[in-house]
Amino acid sequence: MWDGLVLDITREKLDEQLQRSNEAVLRTMVDNMPFEAWVRDEQERLVLENPARVAHFGTQLGLTPAQCTDQEDEQERWARYNALAWQGEVIEYEMDTLVQGRMRSFLCIVAPLWQGESVRGLVGFNIDVTPRKEAERRAHEKDAQLASILMQMPGGVSRLDRDLRFQFVNEAHASWFGHSVEAMRGQPLSAIVSPDRLQRMLPYVQRTLAGELVVFENRVELPSGQVRYRHTTLAPERGADGAIIGFIAFAIDTTERKTMELALQQNQTRLRALVNALPDMVFLKDVEGRYQYCNPVFERFAGRGENAIIGCTDEQLFSMEAALHYRARDLELLKLKQAMIYEEDMVFSDGHHGLFETIKTPIRDNEGQITGILGVARDITDRKRAEREIERLAFYDALTELPNRRLLIDRLHQACLSSERMGNHGALLFLDLDNFKDLNDTLGHAKGDQLLVHVGRRLVKCVRQCDTVARFGGDEFVLMLEDLAQDRAAAAEQTERVAEKLLASMNKPFDLNGLEYYSTPSIGITLFQGDDTPIDELLKRADLAMYQAKANGRNTLRFFDPQMQAAVTARSVLEGDLRQGLLRHELLLYYQPVVDDARRITGAEALVRWAHPQRGMVSPAEFIPLAEQTGLILPLGQWVLDQACSQLVRWSEQEATRDLTISVNVSARQFRHPDFVAWVRQSLSRSGARARCLQLELTESLLLTDVEDMIAKMTELRMEGVRFSLDDFGTGYSSLSYLKRLPLDQLKIDQSFVRDVLVDPNDAAIVRTILALANSLDLAVVAEGVETLGQLEFLYQSGCRAFQGYLFGRPSPVDVLERAQGLAENEPSERGTILG
Repeated sequence: MWDGLVLDITREKLDEQLQRSNEAVLRTMVDNMPFEAWVRDEQERLVLENPARVAHFGTQLGLTPAQCTDQEDEQERWARYNALAWQGEVIEYEMDTLVQGRMRSFLCIVAPLWQGESVRGLVGFNIDVTPRKEAERRAHEKDAQLASILMQMPGGVSRLDRDLRFQFVNEAHASWFGHSVEAMRGQPLSAIVSPDRLQRMLPYVQRTLAGELVVFENRVELPSGQVRYRHTTLAPERGADGAIIGFIAFAIDTTERKTMELALQQNQTRLRALVNALPDMVFLKDVEGRYQYCNPVFERFAGRGENAIIGCTDEQLFSMEAALHYRARDLELLKLKQAMIYEEDMVFSDGHHGLFETIKTPIRDNEGQITGILGVARDITDRKRAEREIERLAFYDALTELPNRRLLIDRLHQACLSSERMGNHGALLFLDLDNFKDLNDTLGHAKGDQLLVHVGRRLVKCVRQCDTVARFGGDEFVLMLEDLAQDRAAAAEQTERVAEKLLASMNKPFDLNGLEYYSTPSIGITLFQGDDTPIDELLKRADLAMYQAKANGRNTLRFFDPQMQAAVTARSVLEGDLRQGLLRHELLLYYQPVVDDARRITGAEALVRWAHPQRGMVSPAEFIPLAEQTGLILPLGQWVLDQACSQLVRWSEQEATRDLTISVNVSARQFRHPDFVAWVRQSLSRSGARARCLQLELTESLLLTDVEDMIAKMTELRMEGVRFSLDDFGTGYSSLSYLKRLPLDQLKIDQSFVRDVLVDPNDAAIVRTILALANSLDLAVVAEGVETLGQLEFLYQSGCRAFQGYLFGRPSPVDVLERAQGLAENEPSERGTILG
């Protein structure tokens, strides 16, 4: 019978193993029992429990019997039986208890664990005999109860004697062997299994018949060719005299788990192969900084194989300086508990040196605890070199290597901000070479270029390192002096001294490859303090002063005369008209199409126009800077946003236009307003426009101040679906270092590069580099100012796939755009290929 069988097994174990304090065997026996098993120490604390018990009650390690249940009757019963066991008796009793909402019956066996003559603990077995109890209530036949329990077990159970004949087998086990229970009873094992399978099993059987509990994995090939995996436990069976009379086999089909394990191993192999093929360094550390994995690129970096890296720390692999740097980054990540991205110089063991972008990510377990750090380091040396080349081409003059107009304007803007903050004056000196055209006409452009290079070098020597010398174009140079006196008269005196120094230096002869040549300059000067005066206005003032110097005989200097400011008065009048124009609804919204490489319209850029009742159409170049300076750009920008969203709603009602996007230019002053995000949301909400069809165009000048605020606002709107484009890319200065951090969708190549792309190698190189950079960053690109088929052909061959310019349509009212693009109802569309 089952309970007698278990008791016999248990007593045999107690005599031969438990009482000998064989803890390894004890643990193996307990863990592999198909029923609940446990061990308590001398303080009656639970120190060992097998999976079957944990499955019923959850883990109770460390608890006493009184702490394992709140039922007083169970506590009293356990105390009574355990007391007998502590006296050296083997106790057997039955109990009913509630398990997972069901009342279950258990046969409980408690036996002492001996150490010498003393009991050092208790071992217990709780055998679920609920089916037996139910069978007893039905038929009171123990043999039927045993068969019922074993036949219903999900795994296979068999009992064999020492001659390896089957004395009992349940239906599951019989079906695995391909026989019936009746056909197997009394048969030898050799008649049931194949000879080769029998040979594999005999070593395990012999160990079991020698008294050992044996557990093994069995791979079975069925006649059908299918492979099954079984987890088998062989437990020796002893007779009343303690002799081994046979054994019991418990088998569980683990094919599904084994298949999953094999699939997992295969996936891990594939993943490892994939990671090993990456050109990036990949490594994994534990929280103590010991390497757990690395790919071949990291092996090359460390100069040793993976086996020599695993288990090592940075201190064991690299110099102390490098190790401290790497560990500091790791500790920072563990403190922040989030991924980190940073750039660092790295030198490989083979001498390769480069700039790497490293991403370190915390690895967590199922409870969310950080258990390691995954690192990926990508070589960005070439990308950085490309960025620097873009910067050089975009911001420096190719001939003199001085800053060009773009960089000067950017620095002038920053100087104005600094001047406003510190209260100091600055100065612009506009320098033009006298009679330079005569040199080109008489001695040729090569000599003229030589003179320009020499002039640039002399100008640099005449100013401080903090000042800027730029080639403005042709024979024009602009010098910007910063950090002058706060007093205007004192600042003018400082500037005049510098100008006199320039004149003295420039009046010395120039050596043009053996030719002694004299050249004189005319210098115009204007002072500035703060950013009240627009950049363009400052340049105009210096230019006007330079022409006054030429009018006064050349080779001299002149300060800007306030009486030259007739234009300032005109601008004041224009400001008043603009305010009235906003109130009288004189502003219009025009649209210029953006097309793809098949000349299909994909969207349009919204461009504001002003229809003045007396002036006629006022150029945006005239009133937009005025609106920016006066603050009118805020209501103007909101009006444009509202109109664009309303147009998106109207387009969404037609199949031909529902997916078109509208790009809206956002000024720096507008974007920096604290309520900008709320304004955009309100426009979308009021109109009902789809956010994904709205694209906001930002300029690089926004990157000059508070980049983090800019990124936060962009990210917030991106979550709504709004897309972002960086307008006039390449004309700013500071964007490249932040480009990878901005949540952008698109770059727009400035028309100044597109205009001369066929005749200026620098502009052609800039366009190709921008396209390559955008492609590496997964950004779309739109080329602005496309006016000729030649420009279009070059852009298309260079990889550009979106275009905007007069070649495809001028800015026009929406109805004109729709007719021209064939978007109006019943309006046929003429579209072709990109070169059609």
